[in-house]
Amino acid sequence: MASTIKDIAKEAGVSITTVSLVLNNKECRVSPETREKILETARNLNYNPNSSARALVTKKTNTLGLIIPDINNPFFSGLAKAIEAEAQAHNYSIIFCNSDEKGAKDVSNLSLLVSKQIDGLIISTSLRNSDLEHINQFNRIVYESKIPVVAIDRQIPFKNYDYVSIDHMEGGFLATKHLLELGHKKIGCITGPLESTSAQERYNGYLNALSMFGVKPDPELVYHGDYQLEAGLKGAEILINKGVSAIFACNDMMACGAYRQARLMGKTIGKDLSIVGYDNISICEILEQPLTTIAQPISAVGKNACRLLLELINEPQHRIQNIKFLPTLIVRNTTSRSEA
Repeated sequence: MASTIKDIAKEAGVSITTVSLVLNNKECRVSPETREKILETARNLNYNPNSSARALVTKKTNTLGLIIPDINNPFFSGLAKAIEAEAQAHNYSIIFCNSDEKGAKDVSNLSLLVSKQIDGLIISTSLRNSDLEHINQFNRIVYESKIPVVAIDRQIPFKNYDYVSIDHMEGGFLATKHLLELGHKKIGCITGPLESTSAQERYNGYLNALSMFGVKPDPELVYHGDYQLEAGLKGAEILINKGVSAIFACNDMMACGAYRQARLMGKTIGKDLSIVGYDNISICEILEQPLTTIAQPISAVGKNACRLLLELINEPQHRIQNIKFLPTLIVRNTTSRSEA
């Protein structure tokens, strides 16, 4: 049978009220010695409080919700790991939900998490600007449930939530600037879904770099992808046939697809064709020719998103915050000077 507060009180020789106050970390006139004795007794008796009962009293479940768009993408799995580690360090657990890049699943996942009585939500949204029905449904649920929300990597359309992200425009700029400095002029771009804020910002960075170097953007050298491997394969085939000497793929999954397609077409990576990715996922370093890419401080984003959410839970009226981290260029073996 599970131990109770009554068992702890009896074993420690104190009142049930004193045990309850100590275990719930409430202010009370208890000596440090008595407090430690109660905590040690609880540990020895393997006391595990009923979370539902505690929630009725504290109005908290110590559970956070996390919605991400694609758990198969190593960037998001790494982000989830960082968030979970920070949550656990503050005695919170995480309920994970995957949206498969579908705005409707953001809404259904949020409804599920609300039913689980989460204390707050961290989300990298799959909602797109054109998806007005699901955007309105999502925001209405947040409003009615009063759940604190922190957006990561992608801001939720038409709503100013607390936001932790990377300066993706700077990332796209750094990637393209690197290729331009190597003498490339005909640079193709494989974008992410441009209704996503992070994808649009990366693409804008690409355009800004071209403009700075006096290179006129060519819409024919832009392939609109979806962050999946297949988009990299298809996009690279089209762009290589148009004679590009370099490709900026707006995430590493698509860059890996471009890498494979170029090899299939007989191109020597880093000589006939330069490729830059984005995310610095683990596979970048183990390719036959390690991938030049843009690295994001995933751990810092995850930790700060979690800390910001906990702050929001404890101070619901706090001022909206927008935290951005700078990306860095990691030069490896898939880029070299243009021979043109």
